[in-house]
Amino acid sequence: MFREGGITSISDIFNQIASEIVNFIPKILITLVIILIAIAIIKVLNFLFRKLLGIAKIDEFFAKATGISIPFSITNLLIYLADLGIILIALYSIVDICAGPTYTRLMADVLYYGARIASVIIITLIIFASFNLVVRRLRVETRLRGYMLFIVMLLITAMLVDITALSDPVKSALIMGISIGVGISLGVFAIWFFFHEYLDKILEKKAESQT
Repeated sequence: MFREGGITSISDIFNQIASEIVNFIPKILITLVIILIAIAIIKVLNFLFRKLLGIAKIDEFFAKATGISIPFSITNLLIYLADLGIILIALYSIVDICAGPTYTRLMADVLYYGARIASVIIITLIIFASFNLVVRRLRVETRLRGYMLFIVMLLITAMLVDITALSDPVKSALIMGISIGVGISLGVFAIWFFFHEYLDKILEKKAESQT
């Protein structure tokens, strides 16, 4: 009896493994088809994009319009973004077929949070690059440079608060406080920028009257 039960249980295990393999084979084939289609689409898009963007000459136009030489090619960046979109679509399809909608939602949440972090990093780099460009082109004074850097850091802090794992009330309070600080700072800067000569004269008159 024990042997028969053991043989029966082992045969059941092998039958179950075989049935799972048989059920999984179509998913593997569909996955391979999706990968091949994605590779073909990427190659076609890369060829077309390079032709079209080469005719448009975006890199040269950007350099002439802004006078800025960037360390990477805008054409290659656009092509990489298009390839990334195709890869994500293929990956979503494979996960949905092989793992189910639960893992698809989990993957979507992870990618959404990763995209938010990447967007904050990219915006931060753009802000600092713009800040350095303005400072270098306009030869800004040291005091004004420090003030502009202070505003930039407040804006970056607000973006970082938005992607943290804090509760919504805490986020709202922090962002509101930072927004008020930025608004007051911009107001003070506007008053100084437009009326600093008038204010300097008033201060000079008061200093002369006291002496």
